[in-house]
Amino acid sequence: MKHKPREASNRLLEIVLDLAAVKGHIGLFPHERFDADAIGAAVSLSRAFRSLGCRTTVLTDEQVPPSLLELPGLEDIVVHDSDRECPVFDFAIAVDCHEPHRLGRRGDCFLKTPLRGAIDHHVQQVEPSDLEYIDTGASSSCELVFEMIWDLELHHACPFFDHTIAILLLAGTITDTGRYSYSNTTPLCLRQAAFLLERFEVDLAELHYNLYERTTINRLQIKGDIFSTITSVAEGRILLAHVTQAMLMRRQAPDDDLSNLASEIRASEDIDVVFLFIETQDGSIRVSIRSNSCFDSAEFAAIFGGGGHVKAAGMAISDLSIEQAMETVAREAEAYLNRCSGRGKTG
Repeated sequence: MKHKPREASNRLLEIVLDLAAVKGHIGLFPHERFDADAIGAAVSLSRAFRSLGCRTTVLTDEQVPPSLLELPGLEDIVVHDSDRECPVFDFAIAVDCHEPHRLGRRGDCFLKTPLRGAIDHHVQQVEPSDLEYIDTGASSSCELVFEMIWDLELHHACPFFDHTIAILLLAGTITDTGRYSYSNTTPLCLRQAAFLLERFEVDLAELHYNLYERTTINRLQIKGDIFSTITSVAEGRILLAHVTQAMLMRRQAPDDDLSNLASEIRASEDIDVVFLFIETQDGSIRVSIRSNSCFDSAEFAAIFGGGGHVKAAGMAISDLSIEQAMETVAREAEAYLNRCSGRGKTG
């Protein structure tokens, strides 16, 4: 049977309503290294489900990164201590992801809960289950969560949205659509934004400032350092940039928001795909991909065990130095680009 996202959403809400009647405990699991979309969707659901009568926990692997500290409601999250037993949940929901390995150290906690679901808009490799609300046509997971909370309001004829939820949902959609400039921007997410702005007094200028413009001298300096590493391959169709731990330590700059730089680099003329390689503290290499033309970022990332969207994806590479990772990815990317553009055809 073909997966129908709205039917999966209804099934998720049916379980939540049943749990609300007995004050059941729901665990919400945003993906590791959560962004505004993942944490905004998770906390918004947590607030809405608590209004129904459920107990909720938003469980993360890490504290709120500096780039998101100005968002409201994030004091509700619980950072998982891997030395302690997992919380006991009646229902566990992965948010902005659907694969346990995207949950980091919390993957075992998620799998320990017999009743599990997911809410996501990323490309998946297998057919979703009945409790996985996955719609790859949505702009963001926050767009999907808006629809769920909207359904709750219609069902109960009382308000579930609040000012905090409005800011969180707007933040998630704004960042995942690149301020409504990416090709994944949908008419629905724009209508949702209009509704939230009409119903709540959200300072949109301040929200944009906190998400995109607020910065420090150190962040500006590391940005310049990264831009200075840009090199091109495949006749200039592929751009590569990188940042090492030594570079980050020199500037005393966090790496939580560096992935956004890949989108800035993609603005260069006549570029098909950009790769930003970020060396992490454990020595692995995190790679952000932003593409144009025929290059499917999600499909390419899947080659290395990653995933995402057609124009924006990510992956991680272990057991290679940053130089080796760049060489390997550049070679594979050029071959992929030649295939999708027809340059690799002969005869």
